[in-house]
Amino acid sequence: MSITWRAAVAGLEAMTALCAALNLADFLHRAISVDLLSRRAAALVLALISLGTLAESLAVIGSIEMEDHVPLFAPAAWMAARAITSAATGCISALVLRAMSGGK
Repeated sequence: MSITWRAAVAGLEAMTALCAALNLADFLHRAISVDLLSRRAAALVLALISLGTLAESLAVIGSIEMEDHVPLFAPAAWMAARAITSAATGCISALVLRAMSGGK
């Protein structure tokens, strides 16, 4: 894997990990602070999904350090799939930040 490819993957995964960590913190806070049991359960499920995304991103960052590591699919298709995950995580983070700032 070229250095440029590794840098692109590492940057994308670092952004995903950062957003997932923000989402995880917010959902854990909500799971603790809300009164309704159904909302608490939903926040806990979303926190677990965020934890999984965070762990996956950290695993990908760790795996790009291995020599001769080639993504499962062709680089362009693999990068597109990872970009979709990053975009979804980033959109959730944007909503979390908007809610934290008092936006409607």
